[in-house]
Amino acid sequence: MVYLRTIDPSIEQDMRYASAHNFTGHRLDGYDAAECLLSVDTAKALARVQAALRTQGYGLKVFDCYRPSRAVADMGRFATEPGDPRKAEFYPRVDKQDFWRLGYVARVSGHSKGSTVDLTLIGPDALPADTWTPTATQIDCTAPYDQRWHDGALDMGTGFDCFDERAHTVNPTINATAKDNRQRLSSAMEKEGFAGYSKEWWHFTFSGEGAPKDVMDFPITPMSASDTIGSSGQLIVVTSKNWDDLQGTAQRYERDGKIFRKYGDAFPVVVGKNGMGWGKGVSSLGDVEGPIKREGDGKAPAGVFKLGTAFGFDASVDTHLPYLALTPTTECVDDSQSSHYNKLVDGAATATDWSSSEHMRNEEGYRQGIFIEHNTPATAGSGSCIFFHIWRGPASPTAGCTAMDQGDIAALLKWLDPRESPLLVQMPEAQYEQFREEWALP
Repeated sequence: MVYLRTIDPSIEQDMRYASAHNFTGHRLDGYDAAECLLSVDTAKALARVQAALRTQGYGLKVFDCYRPSRAVADMGRFATEPGDPRKAEFYPRVDKQDFWRLGYVARVSGHSKGSTVDLTLIGPDALPADTWTPTATQIDCTAPYDQRWHDGALDMGTGFDCFDERAHTVNPTINATAKDNRQRLSSAMEKEGFAGYSKEWWHFTFSGEGAPKDVMDFPITPMSASDTIGSSGQLIVVTSKNWDDLQGTAQRYERDGKIFRKYGDAFPVVVGKNGMGWGKGVSSLGDVEGPIKREGDGKAPAGVFKLGTAFGFDASVDTHLPYLALTPTTECVDDSQSSHYNKLVDGAATATDWSSSEHMRNEEGYRQGIFIEHNTPATAGSGSCIFFHIWRGPASPTAGCTAMDQGDIAALLKWLDPRESPLLVQMPEAQYEQFREEWALP
């Protein structure tokens, strides 16, 4: 079993069962990280599909891969318990007690063998992906393409996990565009040994040599730092002289085979007013020496971090990252006791359970920014609302973010490509040297 990112980081991932945006309305047991794991032969076959599609201007986005059997049991429990929190979106015309009879949920899933994958097709005609929150309006998954949830994929006739006859692979009622897209996806998958499933256009099982036979139940955990860096095509390396330094230097790198090469010139940044402390990033760093990042400590997080949503005051910016246009009611919640801790929310549309937050439009430095995924998913008290953003000046540290000149952040926004799995590596120089060889850092 391998992480798909280590085989082909260009395949996009939207791992629905690691979040609440799925038919159950909760994260499933065993999904401790939003990562696609597959058998090595399945992953390599999927990479060949991706390579073939890219020559045609298309690509893949996966929704689910290996599924621990404990997650299958979790689905089963949901179908027998009261409550339908996501019915209006995923199964508006189906009773959940009928999931098995209708073939939408299996008691023993091929996903648990590591050779089955749920995915869709992306391409230039796709509507941009929306950023999901629990308060997002539920739209019937069979609604017209421009009305239902925008998952960043082409029109496939329905959304993912749509328990409805229109999701059946050869359903005659979908429009011609969706039929063509389903056929393009099915054809590409079949050429590399994947077989589809008649009830779900997104569901494919690899049947080639090396397909595993046994059901597994180990949880999906975050990639190690070395694995994560090894699957990244873009790095932003920020270093400071020591833990207490308020200023640092940032350098961009792009992958060239097994090594990274500098991209552009280094540029100055400022970090937290109290320097840095080890943060909660892509994986545990083990027993390391140095300060630990906490809520309100004025330290920027040190470690390896994924990058999330770009945001700003303008309606749109020149970036490939998902973008959130800030409104007067956009807040970032820094109250550790809130269910929305360390999240950007629309305060006007969200039931308030917090006593402290940042009103994003009140801070001029947030005119352009990028969410750094420190403490994601959030652990109470470990720190929140950490961004790249515009500085007040080269001698003005932050409350814990990493800030820079407006021209430098505009260049970052334009350069970053989510298909390259970009990462921030941020720490003092001595700690960077400590991990450089082990993690194959530049």
